[in-house]
Amino acid sequence: MKFNFKIVTYICLLALSTTIFSCKSNTEESSSEKSLVLPNGMRLTVLKTNKDETSIGILTGTNYGTTHTYKYNVLLHEPDVNWNFGSGEPKNILICKDTTYIHYINKNSYPITVTDSVTNTTTTENNYKIESMYQKHVDNRYFFNLFGDDFWLDVTPKRYNEIKNSCEEYAIPNDGELTIING
Repeated sequence: MKFNFKIVTYICLLALSTTIFSCKSNTEESSSEKSLVLPNGMRLTVLKTNKDETSIGILTGTNYGTTHTYKYNVLLHEPDVNWNFGSGEPKNILICKDTTYIHYINKNSYPITVTDSVTNTTTTENNYKIESMYQKHVDNRYFFNLFGDDFWLDVTPKRYNEIKNSCEEYAIPNDGELTIING
């Protein structure tokens, strides 16, 4: 049997570099809950889950970065409304006679395609923008909410502001991680 020295060398270098640059992941998760009774007597609960994931080199011990994510869940008891939109941060809830609206802030991604005129290569990058978003709760449940479904439907800022005067709006407790800077 004859071993090819180059192949063995490449395999050893690949194994060594994989070992040196390998990372272990450390995940920390915490939750908080805020409850309050709104002036109209309804009970509102806001659940927030924070997740921090840190990548640390196995041999070097180098911290290669921490990724922070969070998730909100807003529960309005009695009308039994549940809003759970992942990374969106709730700001206001609008309670109307027939339905509920929510105003939240979200970090939206917009892909931008750029073409280099010299090399004729195209690259795509993501542009992130923090924006106000609005949704309306649609409740098609029946028979003690056992059958049917409910969901949230996007509405325009114009529609939200039109209905705002005829409904009750309340601030939702949040940590203020996302803000919109006017300017």
